[in-house]
Amino acid sequence: MRHVPDRLDERRAVLLVVDVQERFRPHIAGWEPMVAHVDALVRGCRALDVPVIVTEQYPQGLGATIPELAEALEGVDPIEKRAFSSLGAPEAVAQLDQYGRDQVIVCGIEAHVCVQQSVADILRSGRQAHVALDAIASRTASSREIGVRRMRAAGMVPSGVELALFEMMESADHPAFKTVSGLVRDLPRSFAAEPVA
Repeated sequence: MRHVPDRLDERRAVLLVVDVQERFRPHIAGWEPMVAHVDALVRGCRALDVPVIVTEQYPQGLGATIPELAEALEGVDPIEKRAFSSLGAPEAVAQLDQYGRDQVIVCGIEAHVCVQQSVADILRSGRQAHVALDAIASRTASSREIGVRRMRAAGMVPSGVELALFEMMESADHPAFKTVSGLVRDLPRSFAAEPVA
């Protein structure tokens, strides 16, 4: 019998936004749709009181988190890192431990480097990694696909912005339903389809 992954639970989940920084802007395939999906995911998680952790890879060289996310991330202090994995930053691990939540929703860039290595470390830590596949990107579609395949092989749970948010709400009776519905209604079409394997 096939294992069914745990349903995302707003009381067990935390959102990790990986390295959505200014210097990546000209180089990432599907940049604008990816940013729109990350923004909706952040806003939706905050509406559900799901904590948000943000990392920045070497911001002195790669710039800060993009201004398009500033409003959604108001009050969230980014964690600077040099390790590719977000869990290579002690502050990120400390925040995860502090929240005491065992489901990590992951979005950001690049899918085959910092996102993939973060997911591997999340899984090694005994937590679940739910990867929002419509909110991750790489410089090329092939690199993104390689990253997704590697994360799938490691045991990540494939997810998406709307899937994750609606899974946590469970019902249209949830008090955040109207807010979340509005966030996902006008999202652009996904820019990179999940490879079927």
